[in-house]
Amino acid sequence: MSEVLYRKWRPTRFADIVGQPAITQTLSHAVASGRTSHAYLFCGPRGTGKTSSARVVAKAINCLGRQEGAADPDGTCAICKAVDAGNFVDLIEVDAASNRGIDEMRDLREKVRFAPTLGRYKVYIIDEAHAITGPAADAFLKTLEEPPPNTVFILATTEPHRLPATIVSRCQRFDFRRISTADVAERLREIAGHEGVEAEAEALHTIARAAGGSLRDATNLLDQLITAYGVHLTLEQVRELLGLGGEERALALVKHLLGGNTPQALEAINHASAEGLDLRPLHRMTVDLLRAALLAKSGVRNAVDLSKEVQTEVGGLASRVSAEQMVRALRLFGGVSLRHDQPSPLPLELAVVELGMEPEPPPSAPPPVRAPAQSGASAPAAAPPRARAPQAAPPQPTARPAQPAPRAASAPSAPANGSGAPPSTPEGRLAAQWPAILRSMSRAPRAKYDVGALLRSARDHRLEGDALVVRFPHRSNSERLQEELESPACRLEVERILSEALGAPFGLRVEAEEGSGENGPRQGGHLVRAAMSLGGQVAPEPEPEPAPAPPIPTEETDNADA
Repeated sequence: MSEVLYRKWRPTRFADIVGQPAITQTLSHAVASGRTSHAYLFCGPRGTGKTSSARVVAKAINCLGRQEGAADPDGTCAICKAVDAGNFVDLIEVDAASNRGIDEMRDLREKVRFAPTLGRYKVYIIDEAHAITGPAADAFLKTLEEPPPNTVFILATTEPHRLPATIVSRCQRFDFRRISTADVAERLREIAGHEGVEAEAEALHTIARAAGGSLRDATNLLDQLITAYGVHLTLEQVRELLGLGGEERALALVKHLLGGNTPQALEAINHASAEGLDLRPLHRMTVDLLRAALLAKSGVRNAVDLSKEVQTEVGGLASRVSAEQMVRALRLFGGVSLRHDQPSPLPLELAVVELGMEPEPPPSAPPPVRAPAQSGASAPAAAPPRARAPQAAPPQPTARPAQPAPRAASAPSAPANGSGAPPSTPEGRLAAQWPAILRSMSRAPRAKYDVGALLRSARDHRLEGDALVVRFPHRSNSERLQEELESPACRLEVERILSEALGAPFGLRVEAEEGSGENGPRQGGHLVRAAMSLGGQVAPEPEPEPAPAPPIPTEETDNADA
């Protein structure tokens, strides 16, 4: 069985590590000067060279033929060959994802005490170090703090934030970055040349871009392409194997999106799905093209890695579309999540439809504050503000307009002035802006349920005091809405939406119709229901105490009254 390419071409010297010049320079100087640390932390995305760099360090500090003042191992001594073959006894690689418990760490502490067998240093490479449990990390900390002589620990992780700060602070940290597309493509060209493979430059560039900064993923893709198509690789073969619709398909979708052609955009997405293409690459390319168009609109060219033809198309598209439309499209499509193995086109379809809808108008200005209306007379119109005389008496605080009797907002009243201007009362605003309020509520933070959808199922709604009261015909939806409102983030957003739409601070109160069970044993929300499921009972409300009886008249009280 032939060796896979990513293992065959794994870096064996510091010079072979791609895309991490600052890290390789620092490690080379440390090895050459003999100032290596006892503990390193290599963190960064997968496939960026963390484990390979650790193996190069282990080989360099143990190399028998390395010249004094040099950094790279000679690659010919017995230790270098043993490290490359994976059977050097003083290089111990530990997978923390499967050896994460305290027993494994205690076993490691016992073995660390033994001196190196063949080399000058015993090197422990702990991969996926963030997976170590808390007790195991505590057991490992003492060893990391005071390691035996001639022992080096190298921790590799993609999630350094999950490591305890006590461990991170005792290591020299190196942050590996994603490798640029150009560097990955150049490395693929070198590998292809050594393997006798003829590959188009654009094909290698497409592989590098699909790998997302991971050289290991890119090398695996190249290996897969060579297996499928032989030693002559073209761009069409790469697109066919990777399931890419190409920039042309994504560019056509972007033109439909920014041009407002909702039916054509939906057809493009469904056509790609019907062909069995993976929608995730199409989604990523669409977002990249929208970003490129927005940057071109702002005067930034060639910020996104695209072909010259597509860059020209994007530049022309940016000159014909407003920046507001591009921002809306980027927000909607950038927020789509296609996390399933076989993603449905539905999230993309929803984003297309919402983009084709008219944007919500901004809430109108709050109404002027008026004095309470006098009975039997119409309220005077609010006077425009004017400057106050230098020694005038301070103005008296005005009261909030009196609220009319509770009524359903489903029967809005016409504006009082009859001119078609925006209503100046909260009740009028509620009737006029109720559809916009529902759409805004659908974007409120949620735990389980859509607040806007729940409000649509309400029987009626009205204003009472400083609250919007919604009444539900069934207890289930009222309890669900109440459960959502128990989240501070959701309640604050709901109150903000109401206050902006109605021009004054308003909260939300939930009611259920009589007979729907709101006074039954389930009253109180999900906390009460959870307590009842554990055997608890709802205590009955205490009966009010009777009022004290009046004192019985006596002669003394009669005389006192007299």
